[in-house]
Amino acid sequence: MKFRAILILVAVMFAILNANAQLYIGKRLNLINPLPARTSKTDAEALRLMRNEKLDLILPGAMRDNNVDMWIHVTRGQDPMAMQFGRTSGYLIFTDLGDRIERAVFGGSAGAVENIDVWGSEDVARAFAGYNYDNSDPSQGFSVPEVFNEIREFVAERDPQTIAVNYSDFLPVADGISHTQYLNLEKILGPKYSARIVSAENVITDFLIRRTSREVAARIEVFALARQEVLERFSKVVPGVTTRRDVGARVIYSAVSSMSETRSRSYILQRGDLFYCGGDPGGTYMEFEVDTKTYAYILREGETKAPEFLQKAYDLAIAGQWIMRPHMKVGMTGGESLKAMVKAMEEAGYIYTPFSDNGRKDSEMVKRVLANTDKPGFSIDNHSMGNNNIDTREVEWDTRTEGPSMAPWRTFTHHLKIQENHFFALEYMVHMNITERPGEPLRFNISTPQMVTNLGVEFIQPPNEEVVLIK
Repeated sequence: MKFRAILILVAVMFAILNANAQLYIGKRLNLINPLPARTSKTDAEALRLMRNEKLDLILPGAMRDNNVDMWIHVTRGQDPMAMQFGRTSGYLIFTDLGDRIERAVFGGSAGAVENIDVWGSEDVARAFAGYNYDNSDPSQGFSVPEVFNEIREFVAERDPQTIAVNYSDFLPVADGISHTQYLNLEKILGPKYSARIVSAENVITDFLIRRTSREVAARIEVFALARQEVLERFSKVVPGVTTRRDVGARVIYSAVSSMSETRSRSYILQRGDLFYCGGDPGGTYMEFEVDTKTYAYILREGETKAPEFLQKAYDLAIAGQWIMRPHMKVGMTGGESLKAMVKAMEEAGYIYTPFSDNGRKDSEMVKRVLANTDKPGFSIDNHSMGNNNIDTREVEWDTRTEGPSMAPWRTFTHHLKIQENHFFALEYMVHMNITERPGEPLRFNISTPQMVTNLGVEFIQPPNEEVVLIK
């Protein structure tokens, strides 16, 4: 009896100690204590780190992998590369010297670019700003255009075989130079070096889509904020009161309303509606955009879960995340990855219905291809993601960062290779016929921002796993 009492006492003491230990460990690890809020100072420090590390660690590879010896970036204060360089003006010139990338500025401001190796003369800076235009003021001490020979001599001394310049006929972020500035640059360089000019779109693409660790950290924070923001919107939905516009919803099925009714932004969400919302962190932190879609279903009276036919279609849709995941790897091109993912999905029983990114035509094609089958169809749009929305007090750009995107209509990026720390939207469409809505396939657009590392696709935002239920 005494022995049993001792055992019970020891067990109780152990339980208390174990509970205290768990409580202590929880406090030590701060398991439930969130980090302090960001401030303008922390964001400024983070942005400076990103800019500097980008130039130190990313730029050399971006230039060399594209066989570029010199990159001349010409601006007049407004530029779609403002997030990376700050407010520059004049001629920002990067030259590959073999052991390092030299940085030079002629004619204006280096913006946020630090550690400049070569500064142009004050005369060049004043001439670029418009002083002594047309040689109207001899007292300035220089004449135009002869003063710009300083830049020509700088280039000739380095004798680059390939000179990338920030112009592009399709990529906004690489098209910051004006027509007049381009003509002036050709005059400055002369025919020999002007003949060596190529578009900087490949250099700029690689410079943007290759990410440093600090960029990855910022990106993950944005995604976490975006997910919480959309869940917060779901919590505010009141059936019969909340409109689509109130929460930014898009209805894909309604048990009580026609699809034409649900397309109106003033449509009032009803019980029996299945919809999704996109994530928005409530700002433009580091100009990172978000492309995430989370689904919710408003329960009808007596329901405790989504109807079986909706859940079945949703499960088939989200399964694609794991089917495609192994087929996006560092070193693959966008085209190679798309081909591998299509094959894997087809082997899993899905029918490939490649979109053209024309909503009406794609809808008609899906109906035609799936007319006599109960199998799900699919299309893929795993597109690259970047810092795409540059918004200043004076102007806003949709700069659109292009990378190795995997979509049937983005063939112009299929030759680009997936780089380490590649951000992309794991986005694809799955559609299938349902008896509850004959002739109108149910369409799911699955999308979450994720990242490719040397380990493969890493989920840095929770993938689509369940439909959020709203009572």
